[in-house]
Amino acid sequence: MGTVKGRNRMSTSDLLITPTPSTQGSTARDFELNLRILPASARAEAMFLWRKLELALASQQLTSSSVWTETWLDHYGMLIPHHFAVGTREGSPCGIALVTEGVAQKAGPFSLSTRHLGTAGEPESDSVCIEYNSLLAAPDDQAPFLLALWNWMHRSSRCDEIRLDGFEASTLEALTTGNSRIQIVRRPSHYYDLEPLRGTTDEPLARLGSHTRANIRRTLRELKETRGVWSETASQAEKLFHQMVVLHQARWNGVGKPGVYSSRRFHDFHLDLLHRAVPLGLMTMFGVTAGDRLIGCNQLLIDNRRVLLYQCGRAEAAQQRVSYGIALDYFAICEARHRGFDAVDFLAGTGEHKRRLSTNQAEVAWVVWRRPNLKNFAIDTLRRLKRSSTKPEHTSQSSPVEE
Repeated sequence: MGTVKGRNRMSTSDLLITPTPSTQGSTARDFELNLRILPASARAEAMFLWRKLELALASQQLTSSSVWTETWLDHYGMLIPHHFAVGTREGSPCGIALVTEGVAQKAGPFSLSTRHLGTAGEPESDSVCIEYNSLLAAPDDQAPFLLALWNWMHRSSRCDEIRLDGFEASTLEALTTGNSRIQIVRRPSHYYDLEPLRGTTDEPLARLGSHTRANIRRTLRELKETRGVWSETASQAEKLFHQMVVLHQARWNGVGKPGVYSSRRFHDFHLDLLHRAVPLGLMTMFGVTAGDRLIGCNQLLIDNRRVLLYQCGRAEAAQQRVSYGIALDYFAICEARHRGFDAVDFLAGTGEHKRRLSTNQAEVAWVVWRRPNLKNFAIDTLRRLKRSSTKPEHTSQSSPVEE
């Protein structure tokens, strides 16, 4: 194991970032944070510290929870090389994170060596595609812990890329502000904000657009006898999970695509997570029936009193005017409101369905630092050549072509 000590003074070259005003004005306490690096073989010790810190912080974050992390390690840990990074102050843990080395990461014909924070770095066909990635640390320790991790990942590896996958954009400002060597992709995450409805008798339908309201009302009239089913136990959730997988796979196979649950590793990770997380209130399955027919199921993750619509499966509607997807998600919004949650989040993407059922949007970011080496120079050259060869002959300056 190794220890990386914090310094009272850190230059830009030390951190490989441009300090922001907030870090330049930090107190001495911010720079007393040290990193202790544990190998994968020290998993038992690391997870003991993880659970202890999680309890001390009363954390409700899903992706930095011990349950999520241990389940991921059980299914991906033998595939993905990893370390545990423990932030300490005066010898006491104040933050902990998983650092992984990507497997089967590519850019065109080139294989890439990559490092990631959190449960990431899987091959694309098996990836959990983490969103709302997070570090387990107290609010005041988040920024210094992230900076210390970033510094260590740079110093301890000659990888081609360092990636921060699916973090809430605002949590990465200390890294991304003023750093020209970092690439950042921001994607909107649409959500229905339930807090304005708290203490009122208003229906969630009232805050949606007129076209969406009409669509939902028409669907409910034509379906009739609709009922939402929120799984209270792991056994109930498992039954709905298997039904959702069948519906999900049938829909994607029908358009010539494999569907995410065709990956056995991905499927088994979520089934295992279900049995561990449902009893803790960190996950559930939600289904909607019309009479005795199941029209759809949602796999819901629970993060900081927010319901995340992770995956779904739905039957094919018999009529074009009926939208099972909208009915399924609207019922989920109503049930989440009834149970006192703060929001229902549709996760990253710009699909029309997500926009219509949401009232607000957050921003999720994927950050990449690319080492200035020969391989990345070749990748950039090929990308420029590809762009120039596909560039339209006439391009209006007022309407730039998006890549």
